[in-house]
Amino acid sequence: MAIAIFQEHPETIRFPLMEHRSVGFLLAVMAGLMNAWTLAHAETFATVQSGNVVQSGYRLVQGDWSAFVFAFGSVLAFGLGSAACGVLMTDRLRHGQVFTPVVLWFEVLALVAFAIASQMGLVDPHLVAYGVSFVAGAQGNAFHKNHGMLYGNVAVTFVVQMAFNFLVQGLFRKTGINGEPNMMWAGVFFSVLIGFAGGGALGFFVDLRVSDHSSLYLSALIALVLAVLAMRRKASADPTSGGLIG
Repeated sequence: MAIAIFQEHPETIRFPLMEHRSVGFLLAVMAGLMNAWTLAHAETFATVQSGNVVQSGYRLVQGDWSAFVFAFGSVLAFGLGSAACGVLMTDRLRHGQVFTPVVLWFEVLALVAFAIASQMGLVDPHLVAYGVSFVAGAQGNAFHKNHGMLYGNVAVTFVVQMAFNFLVQGLFRKTGINGEPNMMWAGVFFSVLIGFAGGGALGFFVDLRVSDHSSLYLSALIALVLAVLAMRRKASADPTSGGLIG
């Protein structure tokens, strides 16, 4: 009697869940969706803190204190989200526990709660934007490796740099880091850019055509799917420590 042997995809075996290229793409889509909501409702970025930092300086020189406080508050909220996630990750890793499902479930619950609160008019959109920035800070700190390489799924300036770097490297040398094609690495980073821009476009579209909070619900839905997958993968969900740059 013949026995069928099913093997997992090599990337599934080699890399933990949160380092898969498809997951990097989905996390970038989530970030784009979050930015679509905060930009439309609060005129600020949820994840791209370079824009908020520049705006803080601009508003400070203008003497527009309320706008300065809001822009700077968004940066602070993002930082606090990153810090809180850092405490969570450190504690769980010290006890031999995975942190990925916890972070993702937090994102699901927080984004849904913010969407409902704003939709019902219970919370000012600017306060919701602070909350979304907090969530984005946690996501950026928890998940920052793609196929073993450091990258950003919430702030993509570095991703633009690396995408074009590997594209040019591929024109001169086929094989790059880890013996893998430079064009493959370019594809990894370009997929994140496409996800980020696509998430923003999708968020603006659904908020306009479906409901003005659909972008947050969609972001929560992606986090939910990833959370379920992370619970199934258990110990092989967390990204590994360390990483490469270039």
